[in-house]
Amino acid sequence: MPDKKYKSPQDLALPFREEQILGSEDVAVMNWYYEGDKEKPAILFFHGNTGQIADFAPALVPIIKAGYPVLAMEYRNFGNTAGKISKDALFQDATNAYDFLKSKGHTHIVAYGYSFGGAFASALTSLRPVDGLILTAPFFSLKKIVSEKPVPLARFLLKDSYPSYSYIQSYKGPLLIVHGKSDPVIPYHHSQDLFAQSQSPSKQLHLLDNENHVSLFWNQKNIPFILKFLKDLPKNP
Repeated sequence: MPDKKYKSPQDLALPFREEQILGSEDVAVMNWYYEGDKEKPAILFFHGNTGQIADFAPALVPIIKAGYPVLAMEYRNFGNTAGKISKDALFQDATNAYDFLKSKGHTHIVAYGYSFGGAFASALTSLRPVDGLILTAPFFSLKKIVSEKPVPLARFLLKDSYPSYSYIQSYKGPLLIVHGKSDPVIPYHHSQDLFAQSQSPSKQLHLLDNENHVSLFWNQKNIPFILKFLKDLPKNP
């Protein structure tokens, strides 16, 4: 569930700065921004369906230390961001976050989603031209995962099935999917099914033995694959 007791980057001694981006219904959406090296692709990150940015940001530190710019977007009704969570609002907030990065001079942008955030990272590929898509422990669709097991917040969100697979089908850019084979939250067959839907000529799927939903992300077992993927992306012209 959302954590409403906001923690700032300063509270965690992390090198982000807060950027509130005004969205629809005049909601100020909190984003954490690290400028990084503008010669490198910027990472637009979408976290899971519980907690707040502060809970996930520490796992992004290796990406920051490698010099990559990062913008982590908050969801409505999470942390100190007001408003009601909905597909339309979240998709608009995602495009606003992308446009913010462009306004700061970042020419290449990679969408990165963990767990539930993979749905928004995937959807962004249909809303804005991204230069890469990274998914860690994603689901095929919210409807599919809910049919298999209970999911927090699902009853508020199932007005839409968040069909990640439909966006993957249309996306032709570089794709990286990493999933733990011991994941009890989102079984790894979701990543296998997404990978099968992809028509990208540059796609990778890494299934890690003995890693689960928590260890894959918070123990940063996905980071070596992410850093190599980012390094191998086409360079800025």
